[in-house]
Amino acid sequence: MLKKYIYIVAAALLIVVQTHAQIRPGSLNTNRQGSETAPNGDSETPSPDVKEKDRPKIPSRIRTWEVHEQGSLIQKTELDTTITFYHVYHPFDQKSISTTFTGNNGGAYISNDFFKRSYNSDFYFARSFDAYLLTPSQIKYFNTSTPYSLLDYSQSENRVKHNETRFNVFFSQNVNKKLNFELIYNQTRSQGQYLNQENKFHNIGLVSSYNSDNFLSHSNIIFNRLKGQENGGIDPGQPLNGPDKTDDFTVRMDDATNELQNNTFFTVNEYRLGKTVEADSSENSAEKFIPRVGFIHQFEFSGNKRSFTKTDKSSDFFANNYINTGQTKDSVRYTRLTNIFQIKFYEAPDRKFTFGKRAYIGHDEIWHHTSSQLTDMKAHPFPVIGSYLYNTPSSLNNQILTEELFFSKQANTFVGGGIFRNEGRFWQWGADGRIYIVGYRAGQTELNGFLNKPLKFGRDTTSFRIEGSLKTLVPEYFDRYYFSNHFVWRNNFDNINEMTIRASIHSQEHNATIGANYSLIGNYIYNNAEALPSQAGSELLMLSAYINKDFISDHWVLRTQILAQKANNDNIIHLPAFAGFISLNYRTLVSKVLHFQIGADTRYNTAFYADAYDPATARFYLQNKQKIGEYPFIDLHANLKLKRTRVFFILMNAASGMVGNNYYVAPDYPYYRRTFRLGLAWSFYD
Repeated sequence: MLKKYIYIVAAALLIVVQTHAQIRPGSLNTNRQGSETAPNGDSETPSPDVKEKDRPKIPSRIRTWEVHEQGSLIQKTELDTTITFYHVYHPFDQKSISTTFTGNNGGAYISNDFFKRSYNSDFYFARSFDAYLLTPSQIKYFNTSTPYSLLDYSQSENRVKHNETRFNVFFSQNVNKKLNFELIYNQTRSQGQYLNQENKFHNIGLVSSYNSDNFLSHSNIIFNRLKGQENGGIDPGQPLNGPDKTDDFTVRMDDATNELQNNTFFTVNEYRLGKTVEADSSENSAEKFIPRVGFIHQFEFSGNKRSFTKTDKSSDFFANNYINTGQTKDSVRYTRLTNIFQIKFYEAPDRKFTFGKRAYIGHDEIWHHTSSQLTDMKAHPFPVIGSYLYNTPSSLNNQILTEELFFSKQANTFVGGGIFRNEGRFWQWGADGRIYIVGYRAGQTELNGFLNKPLKFGRDTTSFRIEGSLKTLVPEYFDRYYFSNHFVWRNNFDNINEMTIRASIHSQEHNATIGANYSLIGNYIYNNAEALPSQAGSELLMLSAYINKDFISDHWVLRTQILAQKANNDNIIHLPAFAGFISLNYRTLVSKVLHFQIGADTRYNTAFYADAYDPATARFYLQNKQKIGEYPFIDLHANLKLKRTRVFFILMNAASGMVGNNYYVAPDYPYYRRTFRLGLAWSFYD
């Protein structure tokens, strides 16, 4: 608790001190807005004898971008200052219109859209919490002419019981026109409405970027922490319209917790060779640097740990106890050290019929640890456990057995490259590939490509995009080997063969996107009804189609998102056949300064046997007992914006008890009863 407040106070003091340090007299401008325009340069500090009114104003210009593809792709992004959909509260709702989750913010989740099941973290046991984690691929880098900061706070209706609080801090400041530093601090604590459901997670990020003609550098240090109680869901047979208070529902566990930790250091640096030419009239400077060749090095060190603790010996929640009878203290650690060296040949905008090229070589060092605390060896004599462990990847002795069940170290070497055309007006395209030549993943190949074709129809700019991938994947290490108190498996899985095609058409004029996805997977790995990894004996064919359309007028915004999907084998995967999201909003301007919006969001999916959740491994698995769905989750909201301040109010599950009570979001895990959240975001550009 003390550490939490230290972090908050330190972040607040840093923002106050740095902001005041950068405010120049006369530089305040209430009409400033963020933009993607790079600052023109540093302004000189006026001398003390200059009059207040004569001191120059510094316009606030903000440029943001992300770094991808081992540092070879710098992609522009936008600074979001709008109020439309500012109220979308849960992190996983920002990624998918339909989700199975454990009913409380910070809890485990899995997308019900098969083609949204991608993860930023490569830690096997972090997949169910990926939306709450901060990773290098999600970092937005800034270049600002004045310091930029954002305070974001939200609060539930009850500050004492069933409390939920979110507090986020962001600060960015340029030291000079090339060097920028950022501070990111996010914290959420949610007690939930049901017993033993509290979740807490926070992220800390220290970010720097340096941009010059010849040298680019992007670095970050990230700390992620998540801790949550695991109640196993409510006991079966309790109607959701039964007890008046959610505290009166009985739950399946009251003694279990999970913790997830991640520490990451990431840096990618590039030295560029090129030439300087005279800039055209649209440029602010007299000269422009055109890069020709870049030499890039990426380094990443990531340490991850997940632990599961259960203290009650009398509980029979789990079917098996391989080490202790009831008490459990399992932990899994995953550590990765990656180096990638790359050479990139840039597209030449001053030349016709040109395209970029890149090639790289990389090396991974990976460590896997699994351990469990042994407390009652008399219940399970050593020979029984030892006879199993003898066949695991590591040989063990009696001393190691008291703490570490197995340890594995891997080394992977891979090479890759690609060609691309990102600056073409006629079309953009790219193709890249990677093959692992040495190590655990030897033989794994990954081929990817895309084609984007802009089409002009009158005032409308329509783009057609198609992308595909062809992969042969070595199964995840933890899909093959795992040992804990409640779960043991050792699998000899074959490589996974996967072909995926995605196609979409997007119209800017009509604010519409229509698309389809196709995937054919051989040797698909899933979690069976016993929550154990299993490999399908036949190919899995997945098809999906979607339509996203916004209807916008002066006062009305209607957003519709519709998804339909189908698998050829219901024995290995369960998904809703249909899912939809509709948001109707009325907006207006009050007194010419206050932007006001009010509306309602509805999420819906057809009934299906949603995957069940296993607390011991934080994984979702097949079940055929309980269907969920066919319930409209309706949220009412109001958003306001006054200059740099945004406010939202959201009444969650507003129709509970009025349109039925089947508001389960996972088997045995109900959603909130009607409740609200109030939030405030305040931006500073000075």
